[in-house]
Amino acid sequence: MKKLVRVLLVLSVLAVALMATGNVFAFPGGTWVSGVTVANLSSSVATVNIKFYSSTGSLALDFNGGTIAGNGSKTWYLPSHVPGLASGFIGSAVVSSDQEVAAIVNTQLPSGTDPARVGTSTGVAAPMEKIYATQVMRDYYGWNSYCAVQNTGDTSVTVNATYYNSAGTVQDTESKNVPAYSSYIFDQSTNADLGTKFSGSAKFQGDATHPLAVVCNFYNSGDSGSSAQFHSYNGLGEGGTKVYIPRVVKDYYSYQSGLKVQNIGTESLTVNVTYNFGGTQYTQTSTNIGPGQSWGPYMGDASQLPGSMAGVSGSGSAIVEVNSPNANKVIIVTVNEDNRTNPAGRGVTYEASLAAEASDTIVFPQVASEYYGYSSGIQIMKISAGTANCTAAYSAMGSIAAFSDNFSMTDANPGWSQFAPNASGMTAGGANDNYNGAVTVTCTGAQVIGIANLSYRYDVDPRYGNLTGDSFTTARGINK
Repeated sequence: MKKLVRVLLVLSVLAVALMATGNVFAFPGGTWVSGVTVANLSSSVATVNIKFYSSTGSLALDFNGGTIAGNGSKTWYLPSHVPGLASGFIGSAVVSSDQEVAAIVNTQLPSGTDPARVGTSTGVAAPMEKIYATQVMRDYYGWNSYCAVQNTGDTSVTVNATYYNSAGTVQDTESKNVPAYSSYIFDQSTNADLGTKFSGSAKFQGDATHPLAVVCNFYNSGDSGSSAQFHSYNGLGEGGTKVYIPRVVKDYYSYQSGLKVQNIGTESLTVNVTYNFGGTQYTQTSTNIGPGQSWGPYMGDASQLPGSMAGVSGSGSAIVEVNSPNANKVIIVTVNEDNRTNPAGRGVTYEASLAAEASDTIVFPQVASEYYGYSSGIQIMKISAGTANCTAAYSAMGSIAAFSDNFSMTDANPGWSQFAPNASGMTAGGANDNYNGAVTVTCTGAQVIGIANLSYRYDVDPRYGNLTGDSFTTARGINK
């Protein structure tokens, strides 16, 4: 039986605007491409196939991806590694394999573009009838967004979109027909019914036989390196009453986090956010959040945080929990992190995790160490009681042999992080690591979640010159 992971791709090699199914989409300017990384979650060799579907529902390419070694990964930069895919393609894809696999997708300007712009989303293994988006915008102080919605059914379906403004009121609805396996882009920047300075949330609905996969991107002007932020995140269809966040930052090398908590239930609710910085906890209570509405603080603004957090700085974690929980009070959470000062213009968004999604093993499909200037960091969070004893296993890549690093997490300090160039098997202080592969974290004694980020680090690897703009991207690890 084949394992499937649906990968939503938004690909273009056209500048400024795109034309698809009779609609003009005002995407951020420039030529956009994608990279797809597939991780083999098994110890056996995996044979991979990728089917690319156009926005009209036709099969654009049936691509033989070859094999991936056990616990390894493989990356396809579409402009050069998938020659059969026509220039100007924009659409979606389905990845299949004879082993269990996972995937991530980078949506970016072509490699070497300055300023850089890139965002990362995760392949969807379990599409759902209803998918929620925590953060959508139109003309919001220079910010706009779009959401690519994939129909994973084998016939066409009408997808209904509902937009909620910041007060929780329905601002607009729209419906579009989406062919089998293909995607439609709901472009908020061209939706005049949202008005100006719109910042809110959204819901996308298919039906039981046509579950959806959704990726949203939001972005600013891109006129310069300081305005080149491009954030990607997955829409979510399943929520809970307690959600875990492995990384938040406050005044951390000029980086700040922001939260977006969306109520996907049918009753109004409030939440408590518990921040953990260096083993000290701080609690914040939200305002009332109505059904469909989203709420969240920007941690760079002291007025949006508890007074007890004045002077707090660094990297930590958080837990968001519904007050007076019941089956009708359900939330999802996404986390932003950006730098608005030095070097301005970098930003990421990732999805927080439910307890049911945690496990003792996490796979990160793409971790880099001094790879054409890019390096990664890994952040792990323990969400159950007890001491976690863990191993981070780096797969073999190029001249680097497979190696492992061991670490522990306790109830007092439930987080761990590693900057990939500092991992034990990398070249000590060297500029020749050139690692771009998978990392598997395995723990005993507790359940864990995690994320991996990636950015261009001229200070670590100066071989390729400096690069401005948004080279910063983050993806949630794949629990198995």
